[in-house]
Amino acid sequence: MRLLSLQLEHFRNYDSERVSFADSDVHLLLGPNGSGKTNLLESIGVLSLSKSFRGREDEDLATWEQSFYRVKGELSADDDEHLTLEVTSELTPRRAKAAFRNDVKIPLSKSVGLLPSVTFLPQDLQLFSGPPAERRRFLDQLLCQVSPDFLTLSAGYQKVLKQRSALLKSIARGEAKESSLALWDKEAAARGSAITFARLNLIGTLNLTLAAELRTLGEKWDDALIQYRRKGSESELASMEAELLTLLRENRARDLLLQSTTVGPHREDWQMVVAGRELPAFASRGQERTAVLALLFLETSYLELTRGEKPVILLDDVFSELDDEHRSALLGNLTGHQVFLSSTHLPPVDGEVQIWEVGGGCVMQIENPNTKNQKPRKMKEGSIR
Repeated sequence: MRLLSLQLEHFRNYDSERVSFADSDVHLLLGPNGSGKTNLLESIGVLSLSKSFRGREDEDLATWEQSFYRVKGELSADDDEHLTLEVTSELTPRRAKAAFRNDVKIPLSKSVGLLPSVTFLPQDLQLFSGPPAERRRFLDQLLCQVSPDFLTLSAGYQKVLKQRSALLKSIARGEAKESSLALWDKEAAARGSAITFARLNLIGTLNLTLAAELRTLGEKWDDALIQYRRKGSESELASMEAELLTLLRENRARDLLLQSTTVGPHREDWQMVVAGRELPAFASRGQERTAVLALLFLETSYLELTRGEKPVILLDDVFSELDDEHRSALLGNLTGHQVFLSSTHLPPVDGEVQIWEVGGGCVMQIENPNTKNQKPRKMKEGSIR
């Protein structure tokens, strides 16, 4: 998949901007911190995921004092099919969000993954030593792009958790009976077990080639595995649902005390394990970087295999975090993909690279010092209609 052009209206610091990316596979966004490089990458992420890859709310994505934002992209599939994809969010007078394919409205869940993407942020280098929520996000963001049903399932589970937590608080105040939890226990068990089941299947697929990816990056961890951490041990979906329902009932007293649901996929975790030891327990910072890159390459391959399209790669300021060896491995493994990189300075990037200067709410193509006779051109066309 290729992003041929991008149009922004009232998105972050871009009031109105249009940029063409049709002339190259590798695009380097240059500018000082705070210039809007990450915002541009985030807008591409919104096209792919229908939401911010930074976990921001829509109120944070709209330009200050604006009531809506719009992101629209022209795409070229690997089979040369052309299409447009648009995501809009209205904040006032009422909240509404919509997606359009070729200007025809489609469910938001059906838009996710039409532009498959892999995002690599500086904080991802702390994936293994950081909080479990980030590791869960890694799995769920990947699953949402290959299955609209998973996105719907995940949203439904969050609603069940919210309702169950509200009921726990009502019971604690003496306003409801404990027996009223039975319905929400069943709902949480049905949806929660399906989420865990999907995550386990994904991890099983990633484990097939994890060791091979690590070897290509110089780490000979032939027994490296991703291990999922959860309460329960069942592996069949029906058995997992029954098991989770039992766990919810057994932990009801604790849930009432804490007034929250303490078991389920929202409390589960995973970790990379080598020779029975979790990665953060022994790995150097360089080895953790290698492991993160291996996961990025696995994510890229998985999306290509399941979606039938090469994903777009979004790399935010990663060159400042990687040494020369890891930079070369990163770009070498992504040959043939469309790649967007951001940086505060010109990094050592070989080959045909389109360079963009970012700042002041606009994006301008500038001359690549490694390419002769290339003329700069500005791609700004006023308001989007």
